[in-house]
Amino acid sequence: MTANRRSKVFLPPSRADSLDLVGGELAWDFTNTSSGRGSPSCQEHLRDFDTLMQWVEHARVLPPSDCGYARAELAGHPRRSRRIFLRAIEMRELIWTIGTALADQRPVPGQLLALLSAAHAENLGHAEMKMRLGSYIWVWDPHRDIQAAILGPITLSALTLLMEKDLLRTRRCAGQECGWLFFDTTKNNRRRWCEMRVCGNRAKVRATRERQRQARKGQS
Repeated sequence: MTANRRSKVFLPPSRADSLDLVGGELAWDFTNTSSGRGSPSCQEHLRDFDTLMQWVEHARVLPPSDCGYARAELAGHPRRSRRIFLRAIEMRELIWTIGTALADQRPVPGQLLALLSAAHAENLGHAEMKMRLGSYIWVWDPHRDIQAAILGPITLSALTLLMEKDLLRTRRCAGQECGWLFFDTTKNNRRRWCEMRVCGNRAKVRATRERQRQARKGQS
């Protein structure tokens, strides 16, 4: 192969439309669209505006009709859809950084809280209060602003979690090369895995193999 020939990189298919929503909070589920950050097995499921919208519909951030409108509205505007996608990734990484600080029981830097608050305030400028199931909630309409409709519920989730939840229940999965965030609702507050059937079982298999390896080593 010549030096100037470009090698092709084959990525596994995105699972943006089928990722398990195990974070317990919309904000944490949003951060979990990437896993294994910084590791060789890092998986990024939000790769463009299309995969972003796949996740938005899958996580029910917006109803299918609103997702269809957003897709149709931006179909002929690649630069605009690209800007929304990049802003979404920026907000995801901001929320993930805040979440990992909480999971590590470290103080969240004031600058990060200010950025989240500013983003939320910007999104609220495009929201309305409507009665749903006996109480008023913030509602975003993509016909008014597509970006705010996507990110508004997510930033609201993050701020509500910070202001109203037990922050000591924010956890980061102990699975090797996972790192997903979740809100621990167990009574003893000792949940370790995003999913026991996935990361938990993998850890059990690795532990069993290590014990077997050590046993063989001791016999040799």
